[in-house]
Amino acid sequence: MTATTVNPKARRMGRTGRMLIALVVVALFLAYLSPVIWLVMSSFKNRVDIFTTSPTVFFKPTLDNYTVAFQDKGFGANLQNSVIIAVISSAVALLVGIPAAYRLSRHGSRFQGAFLLALLSARLLPAMVLSVPLFVLANKVGLSGTYLAVVAAHLTFAIPFTVWMMRGFFLAVPTSLDEAARLDGCSETAAFFRVVLPLTKGGIAATAIFLLINSWNEFLFALILTSRDTATLPVGIPNLLTPIGTFWGQIAAVATVTVVPICIFAFAVQKYMVAGLTGGALANE
Repeated sequence: MTATTVNPKARRMGRTGRMLIALVVVALFLAYLSPVIWLVMSSFKNRVDIFTTSPTVFFKPTLDNYTVAFQDKGFGANLQNSVIIAVISSAVALLVGIPAAYRLSRHGSRFQGAFLLALLSARLLPAMVLSVPLFVLANKVGLSGTYLAVVAAHLTFAIPFTVWMMRGFFLAVPTSLDEAARLDGCSETAAFFRVVLPLTKGGIAATAIFLLINSWNEFLFALILTSRDTATLPVGIPNLLTPIGTFWGQIAAVATVTVVPICIFAFAVQKYMVAGLTGGALANE
């Protein structure tokens, strides 16, 4: 048999097409990241370089914006508050939502559809609708300005999200595995921990990632329910807009610490995020 010959002109056109596609992808990627790149660059500029008429690309970097913001103006405490609230709310949502999702995936009832719809409705409610009742309730029970008030507010959207996400992953695990484990002498709880849960590690990771990102970036509940001592980074940034001027360099420094860690974290675990968007959604169908 004779080998199929490839037209050299077609080969060159194919190579050119791939190069063009690669260039377009790189250009779009840089365009997408350009605001973040400019934000990070501005955080290392002094006030003169920030306010130059023509954009300054080459400059002498300085850490003064970070030093002033996180040491002198107390944004280090805001960073600590953001970490505490995001970690606690995400952990509680997983501890409550995962068993609930497993139960809903294995034991159906005629009220299950209504219950899931109610959870979804709670997740779809605008934050503004819940903010005022939560503020009044927190004041009445003496929790206003505490971590617990903000964590409770974040759980109003974190738990429904966890249940819907994890239910999809549990539905993707055949019930025959549960039955085989029970035939081997495992209780339902033991089968859950020993068989089902290890098979959904990717789903748990994806859910945890989205919970952390949502809690870390949340602004409205944190603005209404925190005090000066418990304010998070998104709440603290507007304090740099003062009557005597706007401290753009310090805003860029705080925004960099707020945005960049989440971006790096998201890129590092993007395969789990994709699995969470596709696997859970398909299973829910």
